[in-house]
Amino acid sequence: MRWKVYFMEALLLCLLTAGLASGARGQPLKQAPTESQRPNLLLKLTTTQKTIQIFGQRIVYYEAGRGKTLVLLANLGWDSHMWAQNLPALARNYHVIAVDLIGTGGSAKPHIDYKMDTWTDFIAEFLRVKGIRRATIMGAVMGGALAVQFALDHPEMSEGLVCAASNSGPGHDAAKQSAGGGWPSLAGVKRGLMAALHDKSLVTAELVRSRFEYRLRADDGYTIERHLSDHRAPYSVQELSGIRVPALFVWCRQDQITPLKWGEDFAAAVPGANLAVIDGCGHLPNLEKPGEFNQAIINFLEKSSGAPDGKIVNAPDR
Repeated sequence: MRWKVYFMEALLLCLLTAGLASGARGQPLKQAPTESQRPNLLLKLTTTQKTIQIFGQRIVYYEAGRGKTLVLLANLGWDSHMWAQNLPALARNYHVIAVDLIGTGGSAKPHIDYKMDTWTDFIAEFLRVKGIRRATIMGAVMGGALAVQFALDHPEMSEGLVCAASNSGPGHDAAKQSAGGGWPSLAGVKRGLMAALHDKSLVTAELVRSRFEYRLRADDGYTIERHLSDHRAPYSVQELSGIRVPALFVWCRQDQITPLKWGEDFAAAVPGANLAVIDGCGHLPNLEKPGEFNQAIINFLEKSSGAPDGKIVNAPDR
């Protein structure tokens, strides 16, 4: 009988320990992220690289999935590999295309003035050549501004827009600031990354060296210089009020380059737009918090078949 008593006592102790570890309401305590859960800013797309001729220029893109089309546009100074932590998750239920725009990444880089409508015309022609009638355009920083511009320039082809941490919102002007580019040196790249990322431990020597090597071989300095030399003025509330497609703005609460207030103002100016706020990240939400970012996009796309509701949503922790 004594062994039964010991067994029952041990079982009770285990149950009490489990109950204490779960908290008063039975909710598990948040665990520190494991190394596998940490964002991998060095990750590259494994999707096969494709090329297409648009206006006689070679354009590089990556394509996966089936369903409604979602086009991904990277920040200036980056390329489509910026979406390596996002494209696979989004492609489970959607037709996702990450494009290196003319003048960026692996695409052709003619010496022209790179205006916003230069790029939106290329996006529209890309969709026409691919036989895609309408698409949701999603971008980070400058890519986010292009998602907005595309909805204004080509409303007949815009099915929706997702804008993450753009510096072109109403009443604000940060055109000269860049995320992760910075002065062309190891120290300059590190300063840029430290400013862009909330979790400074992500700025490793390996990441800094990788970004510096990319900046040297990208050959996009002319594109960046020409675009920023004549950067358009911030969007006015009047301009943004003309957007008639579902819109999502994604912002990090700790963004020090384009503060959350900028995202709030941006979303408030677009009729029915939603704002997803992610905690614990800086200026590059898709890189620093890919899980939360991906879920915010999926939630938006699932609901965007109806009218946008104009809500502010805190992205769930993962």
